[in-house]
Amino acid sequence: MKTHFKSIRYKFIFSMTLIFLLFAAMVLGVWYQALKKEAASTAIHNSEHLLQVSNTIFENQVQDIINVAALTSVRSSNSLSTNIITILSRDDLSDADIVNYQRTASDYLISLCSFKNNLNGLMLSDFNGNTITYGLPSSFETLKENQWISIIKDSDKELIFIPPHFPHKWYNTKNDMVFSVLKPVYGFNNQKIGFVNADISASLFEECFDTSSTSASSLYVINQVDGNVLFHPAFNLLNTEQNEPALPEIIDGIKDNSGHFFITSDTGDRMLVVYHTSRLTNWTTLNVIPEREIVSAFTKTLHNIVLITLLLVALMIACIFLITSLLTRKIRLLANAVRHIDGDCLDFPIEIHTQDEIGALSSQFKAMLNRIRHLLLQVKKEEESKHRAEIAALQFQMNPHFLYNTLNTIKFLSALQGADNIAKVAEALSSLMHTNMDGRSFIHVEEDRDFLTSYLEIQNYRYTNTFQYRIQVSEEAGSYMIPKLLVQPLVENAIKHGLKDKVSDGILMVDYLVDDGFLTIIVEDNGQGIEEERIHEILNHNQNENAGHIGIHNIRERLSMYFSSSFEMEIISQPGIFTRFELQLPIIQENEVAHYV
Repeated sequence: MKTHFKSIRYKFIFSMTLIFLLFAAMVLGVWYQALKKEAASTAIHNSEHLLQVSNTIFENQVQDIINVAALTSVRSSNSLSTNIITILSRDDLSDADIVNYQRTASDYLISLCSFKNNLNGLMLSDFNGNTITYGLPSSFETLKENQWISIIKDSDKELIFIPPHFPHKWYNTKNDMVFSVLKPVYGFNNQKIGFVNADISASLFEECFDTSSTSASSLYVINQVDGNVLFHPAFNLLNTEQNEPALPEIIDGIKDNSGHFFITSDTGDRMLVVYHTSRLTNWTTLNVIPEREIVSAFTKTLHNIVLITLLLVALMIACIFLITSLLTRKIRLLANAVRHIDGDCLDFPIEIHTQDEIGALSSQFKAMLNRIRHLLLQVKKEEESKHRAEIAALQFQMNPHFLYNTLNTIKFLSALQGADNIAKVAEALSSLMHTNMDGRSFIHVEEDRDFLTSYLEIQNYRYTNTFQYRIQVSEEAGSYMIPKLLVQPLVENAIKHGLKDKVSDGILMVDYLVDDGFLTIIVEDNGQGIEEERIHEILNHNQNENAGHIGIHNIRERLSMYFSSSFEMEIISQPGIFTRFELQLPIIQENEVAHYV
């Protein structure tokens, strides 16, 4: 199974799947980041627009009430507002005058404030606690207790905004909560004589800033001066309580009148903060949106795309499997055929006739197997030839003990009878057998010359001196090495087939010389010669391998075994005149013999 999954088909499937997944991941990543950026940009734009609209509505509502408060204390031709200033600035009024002024001032306040939504109450007061009121404004004691009267008295500001609070200690429900606007009142001599306090219902926040949404985003208002949260919806992302400070990251992130930034909450959620600071109240309205809500609009789409991608991967794997199965079928057939080839089996049973690379590979592999089979047959044939040559060489040898004992006997008898020629023949034969029995495959050219000399002495006695012989070795060739018993069969053939019919004047010449980088051996006789057709048969390997004892066939086989094709054999003959055998062998030094044995 492991080998099965290591095939090129599965490697290709795995590679293509990995490339597709990497490409899909890159595309999805880029697409996700682009959509995320676009969604954040859209959320920022929408939030900024929402904050501007909400703040504009809020500021208009507050400004309308401020205008009402201003009308109560402005010095003009209106005697009603002048009566209010008179009450606050003069100490010489009788009680009746004060009551009369207060009645007309109250009527004036009612006429100004009756139709003002979200105005819970309005109070004009001097700094001693003399007040004229409309509705249920925050009490003088409440303002004094929170140091707000001191702030309006000592400050140069024309408007002071008081964060949401309860107007009285006994009014402490959510519906009672208000935020106030303090405005100083100036007397006829342009000195501060008191202030106007307008209580605005905190429900104005809810009217201007939509808090009914169940979205994870929230609008809320903070005071940058002290960092306190002035208002927040029931669903509070920062988990802050009323009048508790906002997260420091939010305060630090506010740089201009409007803008946006990202923060990370305590829970690890990344949030977008869009803010806008009111030029009227100097309060900052925030819209906090979790990043997950920003991308939630296309999260489902992303999930669908991922699912489609996985389905495409499965379809792609199936298609690639089918295609690679078709494309690699011949490869697998070739691999299975090759897998069954071993030393004993060189069969290639499949036939692939395609014109592609697989077809070329199959053809070349089949040709290679044919060459291997041919080489194996050739090696086997060479081994058999070598074996036959060794057997023939062994047959040529005689038992050394028998030969030596016989020779000693012959020499002893010839000495007793005074037959010197018998002694010479025995001595020559002893020299022959000594060289033949030493076990070497190569001998020096000089040793081969001595061997041939001993051999020809014996043959000369045998043929009763019907021929003369000459063996000549050049000075340069004497130290070179040649295979043992290589030249002797040629000399034997020259005697048996060339000089056998000569009754006299036979000549046999053997030359060892160096010619053109080769060791050249020439065996020539003036015998009956060889016909051209017979020469052709010999040189084309049709010579009977038993001819001439070991024979020329055996010589050629031995030379092929030692030198492969690095030798040449040539026969030149003219019938009735001469025959010349010529061998050209590689030059071999004594230290190089090991390479040929």
